[in-house]
Amino acid sequence: MTKKKLKLDYQGSIPWLIFWAIVFFPVALVLLLTGAKFDHEGKTYHIQYDGSRGWLCFWTVACFPVTFALILLNGITLVIDDNTQRVPIV
Repeated sequence: MTKKKLKLDYQGSIPWLIFWAIVFFPVALVLLLTGAKFDHEGKTYHIQYDGSRGWLCFWTVACFPVTFALILLNGITLVIDDNTQRVPIV
């Protein structure tokens, strides 16, 4: 059995994330899903929401299904950075 470890890093405001995790967890989950970064197998994946995260959080509180419609309409960008450094052989 092999184990793989993913290091998740949030790129937004940690105090806001903690606040929403205590007050209303779905907002914290949406924030994590739209502004996270994680490393896997030598690559770094950045997840970025292409719209306003403030409005996304508002609609998460007001009417949770609207959140999914906004994500589908505005889109999410996945940026992949290759962390392997290539050294030329002379």
